[in-house]
Amino acid sequence: MYRLLLIIGLLLWLGLTLLLNAFAPPEVLPLFTLRFSSAFSLAWLLSGAGIGLLALRAALPRRSAGDEWVARFEGLAAYLNEGVVVCSGRGRVRWHNDAARELLLEGDTLVSNAGELLKRAQSSGKVAIQTLPLREGLRFSVQALPLDRQNFAVICRPMQSASGQGAFYENFIRRIVHDMRNPLAAIIGHAANMRQSPTVEPDGWRKSAGTIEAEAQRLARLVDSLLFDARLAYVPLELQRLDVADVLEEALYAHDEQAQNQGKSLQLETPPGAMPLEGDRDLLVRAFENLIDNSLKYSGEQGKLLVRLSDLPNMVVIQFSDNGEGIPPEYLPDRIFEPLVRARSHGSGSGLGLSIVRKIIEMHGGTISAQSKLGEGTTMTVRLPKPSERVMSNG
Repeated sequence: MYRLLLIIGLLLWLGLTLLLNAFAPPEVLPLFTLRFSSAFSLAWLLSGAGIGLLALRAALPRRSAGDEWVARFEGLAAYLNEGVVVCSGRGRVRWHNDAARELLLEGDTLVSNAGELLKRAQSSGKVAIQTLPLREGLRFSVQALPLDRQNFAVICRPMQSASGQGAFYENFIRRIVHDMRNPLAAIIGHAANMRQSPTVEPDGWRKSAGTIEAEAQRLARLVDSLLFDARLAYVPLELQRLDVADVLEEALYAHDEQAQNQGKSLQLETPPGAMPLEGDRDLLVRAFENLIDNSLKYSGEQGKLLVRLSDLPNMVVIQFSDNGEGIPPEYLPDRIFEPLVRARSHGSGSGLGLSIVRKIIEMHGGTISAQSKLGEGTTMTVRLPKPSERVMSNG
């Protein structure tokens, strides 16, 4: 700013100098005498003095806004347990504390998912918050907040402390035991009735056998979810070249008969041509099937699910939009994806389905988000980077 004012002032001063030389009498040298014979000569003197002050101000070292923010955070560093990075809107790191070095930085730049969060905060001008897997086995709440128009802070804190981890696993065991106890009680009860019945009643036996089969399948699904969730922690991706539309068709076909039997509809909209992606086919099919199954499970008699595939320059976007009962706002935007969280008291879900979906999507370098209104429906949006842009993560 000072340089611009200095240039403008210098141009004006030179202009006044030329005017004085052009209109002054030949015997008068206005540049070297202090004869204020006109307003021009006075303006020339004052503007010259002002330019000199601007030049002096521009030459003095000054602290930028970024330096001021760095100084403030450095003063607080001893009191901060969270990882903190002060950076520019382009992600250039100005300062960071020790806690942020391993969590938020790759060399001198922000890790990719934190960089995306920074872009969101920059475009919206508001604080952007998201839970991210910054370290194996641990998730962190990461905030990107504008400090001013050119400087931002990125702050991360662990979702759970060591004691919190113990509470988490205790809650996990209690939930699993509770979810297993109910179907086991039904199976034992109906099996006992069949064994103790003095006579064979075909209708009653058939009903009890159906209940035993349904509850056994429920147990099998719960065990399958537990084993699958554990597998994601250590089994590497089996990458191959895929067509996203083909993977979606496979997932939809697996639920087509179920939807028809329930009087519900499944629709798929894709752009023409193949849409290549590099990924683990089995895992992606599992993630898409979980989203489809959720939509069918919590939609009414006239349930509809529209799966829309979009091809963007750097990513593939897949939206799963239904007209179901919706998700309560207190579970949005991130809580619905946490393990063991169920937004509805009814239903047979274990609270692991959407958690597994998010893990699979993040393993492919993508993101998933939820938008929902009670009584109107839910849209789950999956964003997957294209092969040349994807940053793989197995943690």
